[in-house]
Amino acid sequence: MSESQPKVIIIDDEADIRHLLTMTLVQMKLDVVSCKNISEAKSAMEEQSFNFCLTDLKLPDGNGLDLVRYTKKHYPHMPIAVITAYSTTEKAIEAMKLGAFDFLSKPIDLNHLRQLLKHAFKFSAQQEEPKKEAIYKVFAGDDTYATSLRKNIAKVKGSQAPVVIIGEPGTEKEGLAKVIHQQSSRANNALVFLDLEAHDASTLEKLLFHNDQSCQSFLSRADEGTLVISNLHLLTLPLQKRLLQSIEDKSYSLGDDAEPAMLDIRLIVCTETDLCKLVKQGQLREDLYFRINVINLTIPPLRERKNDLEAIANSYLEDFRSNKSLSPATLKKLLEHDFNFNYREMENALLKACTLSSGEKIEPEDLILMDTSPDESGDSLDELDRGNQPLDQFLEAIERREIEKALEYTRWNRTEAAKHLQISFRTIRYKMKKLGIQ
Repeated sequence: MSESQPKVIIIDDEADIRHLLTMTLVQMKLDVVSCKNISEAKSAMEEQSFNFCLTDLKLPDGNGLDLVRYTKKHYPHMPIAVITAYSTTEKAIEAMKLGAFDFLSKPIDLNHLRQLLKHAFKFSAQQEEPKKEAIYKVFAGDDTYATSLRKNIAKVKGSQAPVVIIGEPGTEKEGLAKVIHQQSSRANNALVFLDLEAHDASTLEKLLFHNDQSCQSFLSRADEGTLVISNLHLLTLPLQKRLLQSIEDKSYSLGDDAEPAMLDIRLIVCTETDLCKLVKQGQLREDLYFRINVINLTIPPLRERKNDLEAIANSYLEDFRSNKSLSPATLKKLLEHDFNFNYREMENALLKACTLSSGEKIEPEDLILMDTSPDESGDSLDELDRGNQPLDQFLEAIERREIEKALEYTRWNRTEAAKHLQISFRTIRYKMKKLGIQ
């Protein structure tokens, strides 16, 4: 962004609102142009360049949604936000789906306006000084999935909207969340991950909302940054309502008689299940679903990307800086494998193969792949000898082996290892402690 004052265009048919916003922004040392309708705004945009646009949804010669479409087509690098009545939030959600940067509810909270402008100007500055894109292996290849995902990510950059990332275990949903954060105006602030399955249900309220001398809440830690929540449906319905209220009001209660704290976060939700199904099952509030279901990104499983599997594998090898490549026989072996844990399983297998390989080519014998057919395994239960061990010790040894095996193949991700073993997170945590697995 240039050293001159940032320039803002305001469109609202109510003169008193235009005056209030203009005076507020001028006091912030911003250059302001105000217009009473879309026609005036288009003329102003043709004559001048703007760093930000703020428009009411209801205008005499159209509506804010029309203007969002127009600016995204003709001025794609200019962030635009819409002003909406509190009772018509659905229109604001629609605006963000069309590419709006964010929205403000009436009556306009000036603190919220300042937050919005701060992020919008950061976004504008990033457009003028582009940085190297983050590496994300799921983007590799030229198939329909990769092309669509790259296209949708480009839209996400210019928005503060919530994002829902859907994918099977091992599809690197958290990795995509990191890319979104790194490409946003919040990149220099906190990126906080919260997997609700990894915590006891009784502690979730404190984890999310309560601050004290011994613990800072996840909402507080993510302030001005991005909060990534996995397994959102594990929140109780009352806590879901409280989270929704915090998102809507951009503030949250600190408890007791303390004043609510301002909240400036972007929410990313990672899920293995379509949120619509969770709503139908009564596990997710419909109003919370409506508020966060703005931008949807689906990561396809690796088994559906056989045509680009070689490109994806090579992107991992490049990231490892191993100077190794796959032999034709190794590629064939990878293509025949199921990869139940998707990209994460491939990364793990290739990383081990790079270590085991003695030449420039990775050969089939260098690959250690997760065995998806227990009956054919050399470690089958039929071949285990209990010997003189008591039954309980023998069963513990089996449990230890299977848990360690699952942990190894999921790179010690306890949540995904538990899913692979078809047990709960609490169970795997208990058994790891009992068996001394660290």
